[in-house]
Amino acid sequence: MPSGTEVDGISFNELALVNRPEHAAVLGRIFTSWSLIESSITALLGLMMHGDHRAALALLDSFNSNHSRVQAVRKIGKEVLDASVREDFDALMNDVLSYARERNAIAHSLWGSHEDKPECVYRMPMAALSSKLVEAPNTPTVDAEAFVSSLKKDIATLSVADLKRTEQKGRDLLFRVMTETTNKVYSRALENHIGKASAA
Repeated sequence: MPSGTEVDGISFNELALVNRPEHAAVLGRIFTSWSLIESSITALLGLMMHGDHRAALALLDSFNSNHSRVQAVRKIGKEVLDASVREDFDALMNDVLSYARERNAIAHSLWGSHEDKPECVYRMPMAALSSKLVEAPNTPTVDAEAFVSSLKKDIATLSVADLKRTEQKGRDLLFRVMTETTNKVYSRALENHIGKASAA
């Protein structure tokens, strides 16, 4: 028996997406793209730190949020990148931060489905549910109808097309981040090659 809650026929529980394989697959691709974006950003930082990937990993592990990690990469970029590419790099990091907020909203939500609406899934932010559950015992009289109504206002209805739009944004961003990383790898290899040639 699944554990969770039900709001207006929408079941929010760990099995809510079992019968929504297409929605679940898109969500999986969103999470995978984000992991690749994070990995590429770590590689970028390592390259900006003269190829010391271990130092980059250690530095990024010291931050506790996506926002602080990206801000660190951004600040280092401002210090070490050529002025001609700083503006584009800063815009890229802004887009990463923006997408991180979208991804976090997806990752930190409870997902639901309605038996009669197979084309949709429903997203309820965990923070909204948690705060309402914490408030309920401290309320002198709990009005069940008002409680359910308060939960309803935080629920977003999403189709496969809605999720695919978010997925495409992530894929486009991943391409941009990977391109930036590839350019830095090429640039670093060229610097090393020229350095070795002039030393000889």
